[in-house]
Amino acid sequence: MKEIGIQRAIEEVTIDGVKYQIDLSDAKKKKYSELSFRMKKVGSEMGKVAKIEDEKVLRNALDELKHETQAIMDELLGEGSFDEIYPKTNESTENTLMVIGEVMTYIRERQEEMYQEKFQKKREKYVKSK
Repeated sequence: MKEIGIQRAIEEVTIDGVKYQIDLSDAKKKKYSELSFRMKKVGSEMGKVAKIEDEKVLRNALDELKHETQAIMDELLGEGSFDEIYPKTNESTENTLMVIGEVMTYIRERQEEMYQEKFQKKREKYVKSK
């Protein structure tokens, strides 16, 4: 009888010494691509915020960007992760976005590696059998 193991679709990342689990299930991968678009939008909005001259409008825009960054990070790394990471960035929304960007890049690279490994194993198996 052959034993077949099951691998969970979970990746771990460590951010400033704290481990976070990233769910790589199909449903979450779709959600992460949505988050990627939202993150790009927040990044472009940051550039626009620099040109705002009205103090009240500026304050509101910065609060909105912070709130959206929090929503993205909590979705990606789990509820409360923003509250742990944001203070460590000296309460910088920009730097927090950079952390999110690094995590998203890691997810994309890791998935590419996994697909390459699967393809390589199948190819080797096929070549051996010929």
